[in-house]
Amino acid sequence: MKFDKETIIIFSLCLVFILAWNPLCRYMGWISEAAPAHSAPVRENVPPKPLPPEPLPALTPAKTVSLPEKSAPKKLSILPEQKIDGSLSAFTFDPNQGVLQRVSFLKYFEEDRKTPIKFRSNLPPGALAVSGESAWRVEEIVDNSIDRTAKSYQLVRKMTDDTGKRFTLTQRWRISGGYILAYSFSIKNTGKSALKFPTLAVMGVGLPPFSVMTNDRNVNQETNSIDYCTENGVLENIATDAKDKDFFAAVPGRFHWCGGSNKYFATLLAAERPFDALIPRRQLFPETADRTKYYLAAVGGVYRDIIVAAGKEKTFGFRCYNGPKTIDQLAEFDAKAPEIMNLSWGGPMDWIAEKLLSFLIFLKGICGSYGWSIIIITVIVRLLFWPITQKANKSMKRMQKLQPQMKEIREKYKNDPQTMNAKVMELYRREKVNPLGGCLPILLQIPVFIALYSTLNGAVELRQVSFWWIQDLAKPDTVATVFGLAINPLIIVMTALMVLQQHLTPAAMDPMQQKMMMLMPVMMLFMLYNLPAGLTLYWTVSQILAIIQLVLQKQIDSGEKNKPIKQAA
Repeated sequence: MKFDKETIIIFSLCLVFILAWNPLCRYMGWISEAAPAHSAPVRENVPPKPLPPEPLPALTPAKTVSLPEKSAPKKLSILPEQKIDGSLSAFTFDPNQGVLQRVSFLKYFEEDRKTPIKFRSNLPPGALAVSGESAWRVEEIVDNSIDRTAKSYQLVRKMTDDTGKRFTLTQRWRISGGYILAYSFSIKNTGKSALKFPTLAVMGVGLPPFSVMTNDRNVNQETNSIDYCTENGVLENIATDAKDKDFFAAVPGRFHWCGGSNKYFATLLAAERPFDALIPRRQLFPETADRTKYYLAAVGGVYRDIIVAAGKEKTFGFRCYNGPKTIDQLAEFDAKAPEIMNLSWGGPMDWIAEKLLSFLIFLKGICGSYGWSIIIITVIVRLLFWPITQKANKSMKRMQKLQPQMKEIREKYKNDPQTMNAKVMELYRREKVNPLGGCLPILLQIPVFIALYSTLNGAVELRQVSFWWIQDLAKPDTVATVFGLAINPLIIVMTALMVLQQHLTPAAMDPMQQKMMMLMPVMMLFMLYNLPAGLTLYWTVSQILAIIQLVLQKQIDSGEKNKPIKQAA
């Protein structure tokens, strides 16, 4: 390639683009700041001392609902934690507070691959805590029992509110399969007059960003949001770092379920009786030496104007999901829940991505490896689009043959652009060539390729899964570090294949465009260098197949060109 003035200009622009790409992404919020490595091993994933909690939003114009943090009664003994174990997760409760203290996942691990991932950072008054508008005091703990066979836990406490009204609060938790916890609370009026609760609130589970939850410092495209589904089945979400006016904005209507999600995990609370309102809460944890500041967020539900007659009891039932964002587990919780995975850009793209993920999991069940599943699904997608790609290559080859004539037209009419364009279009019509023939077939493939890209980037199934030399398909395939630079073989091979593919692809572009295309592999190398290995594996295999297709087409064209012409008898 000749380094003339135009090439130097293009190269300079590309270099500026490469250097500005990461700062631009961080400014726009597309990627999060990478935190430096720990200087010492982390023994416990405990958040730093938080800033004062932000105020709760007003549920009505007249007053604000407060969720008081209940402390253990002074005259009562402090009871130890209670725990129920399931096959996939374990739940730990604090009987003094009546809250879900911690959820441990037995099949998913932190960065060290040994410590089970836990939900353990909850906002006051605590996960699944029940509270009213006034503070409640515990007078007596009547029952605090575990049923190991039923995998259930029951807590019964006699309570008194600030007005002196007495009632019995019964809370029941039971593992109902998978990652779902069946939960209910009952309020029994033991007084002689009706109990009135202007508001009755149930708080959800707090969920930090995935990198904070797992001490994982290399999470690609971190996300964290609160999610809710209305009584009419409309699903909405809002980022935990949204502006106050957006995060705490009152949302009209009633709600079937609410919760939060990060890149790979979710916690959702569904109510048998839809909530009358939501309580979004968040707490900002300041920047420390080992991580940037982040929000811990949770969302709870509120019932309004609850009345329990004297001697009567009122029960509220819920289902609480705490687990990975997998299609089957979320669908078991609720038909709308898989949509919180946000695998792609919404609409049809999400549908395509979901189907591709299901197919990827199906293939893994057959071949036993997610790495081979990625290769197989890439081959299948390439074969499906083989005819379209073939048509695009032939169109570009026909355009390439017209380049000398087009160059002659441009030289002849360089001072008359209107006539030049008319002559070029006349040439296209005469030779029956469509200038977009090489682009349109490729455009048809873009939705599938983007959906597949999104699927591989967002699938928790690929996390901490090894394949060949790759230690984790959800991270770059780093094999060594030289002078602080990670060596990622797949992306390097992918770049080399891009150069080879460009060399083999028929060029139907002017010299300036050709020079820009020659610099594309360099730009892609810098932009995509730290992509997860699952994505670069898919991309590399796809390019190998594209090169095979080009080589086969060249052999077919060469055979037809050298084929002897039959003489007429």
